[in-house]
This record gives sequence, C-alpha cells and structure tokens, in this order.
Amino acid sequence: MKKYYLFAFCLLLTGSLFAQNSNDLKLSVNKGSIKMATEDGQFSFGMGGRVYMDAASYFDDKTDLGSGTEIRDIRLLMKADLWKKWNAKINIGFADGSVSLKDVWLMYKINKNSFVRAGHFLEPFGIEQTESSKTTKFMHAASTVEAFRPGRNLGISYATWGKQVFWEAGLFGSDTNNKTAGDEGYGLTSRFAFAPVQNESGIFHVGMSGIYRTADAAGFNELGEENPKSIRYRSRAATHIEKRRFIDAKVGNADHQTKIGFEMIAATGAVSLQTEYINANVSRNIGEDYTANGWYTQLAWLVKGGNYKYKMKSARLAKPGPGSVELLARYNQTDLNDSGAMIMGGKQKDITIGGTWYVNHNILVKFHFTNVDLDENALNGEENFNMIQTRLQFSF
Repeated sequence: MKKYYLFAFCLLLTGSLFAQNSNDLKLSVNKGSIKMATEDGQFSFGMGGRVYMDAASYFDDKTDLGSGTEIRDIRLLMKADLWKKWNAKINIGFADGSVSLKDVWLMYKINKNSFVRAGHFLEPFGIEQTESSKTTKFMHAASTVEAFRPGRNLGISYATWGKQVFWEAGLFGSDTNNKTAGDEGYGLTSRFAFAPVQNESGIFHVGMSGIYRTADAAGFNELGEENPKSIRYRSRAATHIEKRRFIDAKVGNADHQTKIGFEMIAATGAVSLQTEYINANVSRNIGEDYTANGWYTQLAWLVKGGNYKYKMKSARLAKPGPGSVELLARYNQTDLNDSGAMIMGGKQKDITIGGTWYVNHNILVKFHFTNVDLDENALNGEENFNMIQTRLQFSF
C-alpha cells in the first residue's frame, strides 16, 4: 500500500507543475540532468538517476568466496521545487532485483539556512551514513558504519547551519518495509558539527551524533503476548558481491539502544583525513546490557584536481571536480564481541587502498584492494582474505 502512495505522490507533483500554461515551460540540461521550469521561477521539475556496475575477485582463506559481477544499484530520481519555498524528492532503487524506496520526502525551506523535512530519508547520524552513495569515496561503506547506521526511516527533522556550525535533529519511526505485528520502534536522532577552519589553506571539522531508539516489534505468540524483542548489528566484509555477513550480533530481550558517534575531518590542500568512532549500547529486559563499538580512518590525496573544498550545508567535504584523480586508503575496525553480555558477534579489521577517477560530472571509475582479518567469533572462525574490486558509475 505504501508503494501506491508513492506513485500517487509523484502524479500529484507532476500535475501541479503541468497545470501551468505549457508555453511558460522551458527545458534545460545541467550536468546531464533534465530540468523543466516555469519562466516565473515558481515551479521546476527534474529527473535523473544513476547506475553502479561492480566486479570483484576474492582470494580465499577458509571460506569459499564467490567472485563475480553485478549491477550494484540502479536509481531513478524525480524532484520538484514548488512556490520557491517547497522541495520534494522521490528516489527509487532497484538493487538486487527488487524495488525499494530510498528518499521520499517533502521539505519546507524556512530560510536560506534552515529547513523542515518530512518523509523517508537518512537519519542525521555521522558523516558516511548521511552521504549519498553517489559521492562516498569507497565502493562499500566502512564496516563500522554498515553495522551501526540507522539507515533511512520515516520521520521528520529540522536542520540549520551557519558559517561554522551545522545541526540537525529528528524524530523517526521505522522504514517502509516493516510489516511485523505490534508497536514499531521510534528513535530520536541528532547530529552537530563545528567547522572553525574553512579556507584555501585548510579545513578542520569536528562533530558528534546521538541516537535513542526503542526496539521494533517482534510479533505475538499464540497467547497474544508480545514476543521478546531483539536488536541486530552485522556487517559484510567491505564488499557486496559476496553477500554473507561475517560479523553478526543479535541481542535478544532488548528494550532500547543508544548510539553515540564522534567525527573529524581535516584537510590541507590536496590531502584530507576523515575519521569516525561509534559506540552502541543495548539495554535489555533480561541479561546484561550489550556494548559494541567500531571506528575507521581514511586518507585521501587529490593527485589531480586541486584542493579539497567543504560544504557547510551538509557538513562534509565536497565531491572533487571533473577530471580529478584521487588516491585513497582506509583502516576500519569493528568489534561486536561483548563477553559480559555473552554475545560474541565477531571482530573485523580491514584495510583498503585504491583510487577514483572522476572522468566528468557523470562518470567515475573506482578501483580497490582490500585485506580483511576476522577473529575466531566471525562467521567461519578466524581467517584472513584479500579482494580486488572495481566500479563503473554513471549518473544523469
């Protein structure tokens, strides 16, 4: 039913635009994206999309890993600006042969530096969680981010920013695929960032994020009583073609979880450093509370393309310009083991080196080499393996 609402929303936006006199519409193409707008600037409607094509070759240890290729994701995007104060966006994904809702929201611009947004979108937690996959530096999210990120959920948020400060906070329910009987969980999420240095010689940014979220419903038993709720943290091995999660912690009898994240960005000229640390705690109705954590640090060097730039509106580095060539390195460590709670979900360490060629505004190519080291509590016990991955990405 929620998917029918999506298409109805799309038709409503389109109808609002084309209810204007068609002679007043002008068509333009900006960086490959199509845009239609009325001459008075009251309405505009744009369409776009992107495709990720990946390949991976694995060098096995104990686990027989499946090398191969895939179309990692296809996205179709529709967006509209209405009466200069309203924005709307519909972003549909077609990953893994199924349709999923990504960004589906309506935004009201309070002024040039603040807005209120309602719908289905990424919760404001950390740097990489809130960044589009179109502009993240690595093919796959850091293991720590994948394990602990809240993802996209239905909710409402307020965001504001100034010359050096960014802040966003929101109230969220669950995602659009939650069909379990019972009360779904809700969460309060906020991100704050402070960037006192933003100039040609350097960039410095620090920030923190927090989440309080109750556990989602787990259905009812034959007596009509609620089943014990659980919260799960898990992650792939820095790749997507091999789909198994090598670290996985399911925390039973869960009441709620809290997460806190710390972030830093520093850049000087053509070199940048980005790091995040996340700690997660699950309060349980029975048994000891569970705690897990992880962190990553990534280094980037623009060997071609000038210096790094910063965007206060999103509190992160801007995407390098067309023609840029970027070399990358990342170390990540995620620990889902908690002996006190008797939940040993495994520990993963991985190192990735690689690079990105930003061919033009619409096309980029990525190449990565990754080493993954797993402890004895991982999926198939202690092991160490390597992989080579590459991506061709096209957006319009």
